[in-house]
Amino acid sequence: MSSYTAKNAAQLRAKAGTPASILASELKAVDDAIDTAKIQYALLTAGMGTRTAVATSGVDIASGANAVYYGVFHAAQAMTILGMVTVANEAYKKDATDAKVILKDRAATPVVKCTYTLPTTGLAAKTSVTTAPTSAALAAGDILDLYITASGNTTGTGHVDVLLKYTVD
Repeated sequence: MSSYTAKNAAQLRAKAGTPASILASELKAVDDAIDTAKIQYALLTAGMGTRTAVATSGVDIASGANAVYYGVFHAAQAMTILGMVTVANEAYKKDATDAKVILKDRAATPVVKCTYTLPTTGLAAKTSVTTAPTSAALAAGDILDLYITASGNTTGTGHVDVLLKYTVD
């Protein structure tokens, strides 16, 4: 995370360059810090799974049963999706099917916003993966639904939390 520490007059005078270039550099640093501060995260899997046991908290991606969780996020105003963060609470081991985590809006024809297909080689617990959006825009009032394609449950394991990384426009 970027942060800005204000310079005193002596520190500014010690910098090389014209006063205008020094000021421009400082304003750029402030702008970068503001952009970083605008980034927000929302836990989309809050209350799912067994929250009193780390390994089984979040969504079960190896249950053998696909699931849709409706209304996991509501855009109160226009927003831009920066990514979907998938965090393995329990190590993922593939069974018969590739597990997928998909975010779609609730349009008449739902638009996929982000998709993450878990690796066939598995995923260690505590691993965090950020997936870039395929469609980043959210309008005020948009609702997101979370679709899970689960791997089989004979030899498969895995629970994940899913976060939405976004900025308010």
